[in-house]
Amino acid sequence: MPVLTKKTTAVKHPLKFMDIYADIAMELPQQPNLGIVRAEVNKVIRRVNDEIGLWREMVRVSAGTITTGWEDLDSNNWNAEDDQDWDMWGKFTFGWDWDESDYILRLADTVVEVDEVYIDDEIWENVTYEEVKDTNNSSEKIYCQIGRYLYFPLDLAATTKICDIRVKMNYSFIESAIVDSTVIDLPESYRQMLISGCLFSLANRGKYKDPDVFAVNKEIFEKEHFSLKNQYNNLEVEYVTREPQYKY
Repeated sequence: MPVLTKKTTAVKHPLKFMDIYADIAMELPQQPNLGIVRAEVNKVIRRVNDEIGLWREMVRVSAGTITTGWEDLDSNNWNAEDDQDWDMWGKFTFGWDWDESDYILRLADTVVEVDEVYIDDEIWENVTYEEVKDTNNSSEKIYCQIGRYLYFPLDLAATTKICDIRVKMNYSFIESAIVDSTVIDLPESYRQMLISGCLFSLANRGKYKDPDVFAVNKEIFEKEHFSLKNQYNNLEVEYVTREPQYKY
């Protein structure tokens, strides 16, 4: 039976919002406020999700914690909170929820596809709902996916088992207030495209209008967009190619 092998993620060094903001502000005739730049950043993220490709990631869900990436990715835990208790439909980082009564894991809203589910580094089989709910199968290595819900034959919260789920996710938008620690979950490879995308949009309107800044950054953005779209497969997580078991 296939086992899970250690992989790396596309987002090794998340972009710090304030660094991106500084690079944008220095090119404009007037300094924009944080809210305007955040809106422009989210526009670029939307284009990345829609036009370039999704973020392939291994999400770790274990009893008591939920993190993204792997245990050795110290610099990649910027989006993960400290250990959190499993509660009935308790809210976790990224919106993952666990129902301890019916053994259901609700996928985060950013998840678009589920490719594989591993428990303690061993792949489990996606079967029918009836098979999962059959009490005779409580020790079987199976699960069932219905929409945004994964059904298991046992209570993961009551065990020490580690659950890793290989998914495709949308890059998330910046929705909270901007602070010094705010990050943008795009790979470093997208940095120039992000900056130029914000600049050519801002430099084409109002008090930030600057024809030269607009023209230069529009050209850079389009070149970066084209290049990154062509290189998309090289920017994703390395993983075993399988047919996705779920598409939302």
